[in-house]
Amino acid sequence: MRGRNPSIDAKLSTLLLADARLFTKPRRVFVLKKIVGYLLMPLPLGLFFLVFGVIAFALHRKTVARWSFGAGLLVLLLASNRAISINLCSSLESRYPAMPASFSSVGGAAMLQADYVAVLGSGHGSAPGLPASQRLSPSARARLMAGLRLALLLPEARLIVSGPLMGSDKETHARALAEAAMELGFPRERIIEIDTARDTSEETIALAGLVGAKKVALVTSAWHLPRAMHFARAAGLDALPCPSDYLGRDGNDVPAIAWCTWDVDSLGNTTRTWREYIGMLWARIITPTPY
Repeated sequence: MRGRNPSIDAKLSTLLLADARLFTKPRRVFVLKKIVGYLLMPLPLGLFFLVFGVIAFALHRKTVARWSFGAGLLVLLLASNRAISINLCSSLESRYPAMPASFSSVGGAAMLQADYVAVLGSGHGSAPGLPASQRLSPSARARLMAGLRLALLLPEARLIVSGPLMGSDKETHARALAEAAMELGFPRERIIEIDTARDTSEETIALAGLVGAKKVALVTSAWHLPRAMHFARAAGLDALPCPSDYLGRDGNDVPAIAWCTWDVDSLGNTTRTWREYIGMLWARIITPTPY
């Protein structure tokens, strides 16, 4: 972690390594969780049933093949339907109100109490030559924009960005977010990087160790916020929910034609929300804090 004094680094490292109550998962558990979660996503699951159906047909198990083909097609049809995607997105994104446009409103006044603005990570690319702001994933860029808006309106608040090394990339996601923020004119001295937390649960543990009892504006995607706030409460973090990166930007009303519309965007949105529901189930198991 960079951007603050060594004593805070030491305190946070001790917390992450020693606090068994909030856990830092062994690598094998972390990897297993990621693999199982990926295989339960609509596209891999649907393709699995279709491939299994081909194998069953080749083995002359026609009844099994028919059921498997049917299950695969059903998963893909449901997951890529626009109306189903809209409803799934709305079920998560409507749990917290949108961030107010100004601090003059009731919700905006609460934001004035934040000492920190924390932007949870969401991935970036490693293409050389591109500015950091252009290497961020769409979700990471949207989260950072929302976090910067808040941090610029709160001149005393520090901006915390989070994310570990990703794949073979030599740059942490936290550093990519920090560089993108600086490209947009945000001062380096106000940025703190958390570069060891691998997922949302570890991010909230790290944040709790860093900010203590102070208030933090927790910025993440609206569809990810319910799970993030669950882990924030489990970590004892005094967090203000700040949703961004809405998938349902066209509103939650479902037009009749949507039930007859299938597209790749809907499949992607369904996948994100389905991943969140699986993540929320896992979160309830390991940290039984009410949502």
